Amino acid sequence: MADYTPERGTLPDGIDMTHGIIQAEYKGKANTVAEAMLRRVEPHGVGKGDAYHGELLLPKSAPDLLRDFNVLLKLYEQQRLPEQRDLVGITTVRFDHHVQKHVAFDLARGFARRSFSRRNLVVDLVQHVPMLAGRDSKQHVHCLWLVRALHGCTFGPFSDLTKPGARAILAAEWADWLAGNA
Repeated sequence: MADYTPERGTLPDGIDMTHGIIQAEYKGKANTVAEAMLRRVEPHGVGKGDAYHGELLLPKSAPDLLRDFNVLLKLYEQQRLPEQRDLVGITTVRFDHHVQKHVAFDLARGFARRSFSRRNLVVDLVQHVPMLAGRDSKQHVHCLWLVRALHGCTFGPFSDLTKPGARAILAAEWADWLAGNA
């Protein structure tokens, strides 16, 4: 499923997170926003098992019609800049096995609303629970966010989270969120 290079660097103690940007091309292979997101929703291929849970979060200024994912993606593609390389940000937070699945998702959702929504970014949350498939990997929530801020029906400037050092910013925000909400 590798379609991006995670940003490296140290994280605060107790923070388990990855972050990177899915670009229009990775290792010679073309990416689209729809395909990148679908790879997380159906990680084992179409009809071979879906993600455990998911939810689309829109900025407050977004019209209700954008809750339809196909309408949202069509608008994003229509407004994609001709030379735009960065497509989707992916920030993944992981949880220990003892954390209840609904608690993990609620923590990730609150963090996403605080960190991404305040930047007017559309975020699609996708929760995976590998233990349900017999694997020992930690449960996690992917925050897949469109890299350009949404104002009404217009995708505008690129997020500051597409720049190097964004992982450290998000890790600090995640640590702060957990300190007040876990």
